[in-house]
Amino acid sequence: NMLKKKYFITGLASMIIMASIAVMPMNVQAAENAKEYSSKEKISFEIRDSKDLAILSRELDRFIAQKPNSTEKEQEKHLISFMENGGLNNQVSPRSVGDYLPGVNNLNPAERKLAAKHLVQAVKVYNAGKQAESKTIEVYGKNGWLDNSDAFRHCLWNALMKQSIGVSAAEQWATAHEYDSRGLDRTMDLYNNRVGRSINVSGRSLSSIVSLVKYKVRYGSCRRVVNGALVPTDGTGM
Repeated sequence: NMLKKKYFITGLASMIIMASIAVMPMNVQAAENAKEYSSKEKISFEIRDSKDLAILSRELDRFIAQKPNSTEKEQEKHLISFMENGGLNNQVSPRSVGDYLPGVNNLNPAERKLAAKHLVQAVKVYNAGKQAESKTIEVYGKNGWLDNSDAFRHCLWNALMKQSIGVSAAEQWATAHEYDSRGLDRTMDLYNNRVGRSINVSGRSLSSIVSLVKYKVRYGSCRRVVNGALVPTDGTGM
């Protein structure tokens, strides 16, 4: 009887082990399916372009007006809820001057990845880009490419980002923005981005920061491209 009991227990244990082995792949598959479903959910709420950021910017302003003492975490939670409820699909946002991060309307993969992780930052970066574009037009009458106005715009954008989200995050966003750029264009932008982040923006007004950026451009601290070469900026066009 003892021997039979021993065999029974051993057999039962074997059956349990075999059953668990059989279930394991199903559990792994279930986990993979859940992961895939989660990814699809994220994709459906993806921030695609400046139009989305414009909508989120207005929604964040509305939320902060209602809850001025809200934390960034609370603001982020609200924006996620807003997107989950189809907020990006239910509104129309007209394009306007500066209605994008400098240089593009659609966000590149690196910018989309950052935006998914840092929604409130994405809105602040967008707003800094709008201000930089608008001020560049005020100063130069245009938003040019590879010229002094281009240098001014990138320098100002980074200075404003530094003020609103800090120097480290500003560098992340500015570098992500250059995901698709190459050659002298990329070198020039990264250079002018660094100059903008080097400016002391603590407690300064927008007009004060604009004046500091003007100085940097006028006296050759920034870079532009002339005849295929990277050269110091100057006061031309200002």
